[in-house]
Amino acid sequence: MASELRVNTLKDAAGNNSIPMSSVSPGVPKSWCHWNGNSTVKISLNVSSITDSSTGIGIVGWSSAQENANYSCTTSNVAVSAASYVTCIMDNTNYVTRTTTAWSYKSAYSEGDGDDDFFDSASAVCSALGDLA
Repeated sequence: MASELRVNTLKDAAGNNSIPMSSVSPGVPKSWCHWNGNSTVKISLNVSSITDSSTGIGIVGWSSAQENANYSCTTSNVAVSAASYVTCIMDNTNYVTRTTTAWSYKSAYSEGDGDDDFFDSASAVCSALGDLA
């Protein structure tokens, strides 16, 4: 039998630090994932797939659609060397348009030569904040 808990406000064990439920739900990540460069998912929430499109480029698919394509997505990955600048970003220009069910990413680094080099990170993470449909 399913249970249901209905509350208007959450408080800590001492009855202090209250927060309304309307503040909790919008600020909680609706999707997150940790994967390696060959698109093997290590752990995730609301992620249906990770597609490896080519070196350093891929698509993360959401199991449950976001309400709209204006959600916020944060990403990070492991550096390839101590001298490198690494980025794992959403890419809406070259590979796939961000939609309510997927977004694409690029993993690249630069060692100061002005050129970005794509790579498959040994460890990458993302999380999406927004509302589910």
